[in-house]
Amino acid sequence: MEKNKILKAVNIAKNVICWAIVAILVLSLAVFFISKINGTAPSVFGYSIYRVTSGSMEPELMVGDVILDKSDVDIESISEGDVITFISDELGGIVVTHEVVKAPYEENGVLMIQTKGVANDTADAPISTDKVCGIMVCKIPFLNTVYNIFLSPWGLLIIIGLVILIFFDEVIAIARIVTNNTKTKNDAEDINDIIARIQSQSCDDERNERKNSSESEEQSAMEVKSGEKSSSEEK
Repeated sequence: MEKNKILKAVNIAKNVICWAIVAILVLSLAVFFISKINGTAPSVFGYSIYRVTSGSMEPELMVGDVILDKSDVDIESISEGDVITFISDELGGIVVTHEVVKAPYEENGVLMIQTKGVANDTADAPISTDKVCGIMVCKIPFLNTVYNIFLSPWGLLIIIGLVILIFFDEVIAIARIVTNNTKTKNDAEDINDIIARIQSQSCDDERNERKNSSESEEQSAMEVKSGEKSSSEEK
């Protein structure tokens, strides 16, 4: 009974963990693909994820690094040395992440800001603050690997394989339902029980055989004695 309770608790814990993993994967994939379709960066709860694609910020940010930006930015709080992500009209509207070299200032009634790539020799052209997409919070090293996995067909197959492996028991249960074989593991006869039953039956058969043989010998002996007695009487 105690063993069954432990197994039940383990099974519940496994299901909770599995569903949590699936929920995270589904949410991540949904955010990723929606962002790809809309042409925006993946964003959740006011934070966006960007991947560095050029060396303009090396060695602070290397090509392939994944960074986390806070999207809801208080422009007035941005200062020199902060790293921001913005839409660069100078580079044809692409998203750029550079270091602030001139804090927000007003020019002709418009709030402007200026940035520069750490590896670049010259500063970028000043931009209006409404072009700012976010301010960098931190780098996320391990997400570079995850990002590459999401972008590769093999990675997607690996993820699907992991999900199937996690839910192997559920897959087997579904297969049994589809094939009308609803017999569970508990209902199935254990191979050890089968062997024990066969051995027990074999022993019983052997005992019965010895018993029958013994009875036959006793019967034969009685018949012999009876025959000898009859012969004596005739004499």
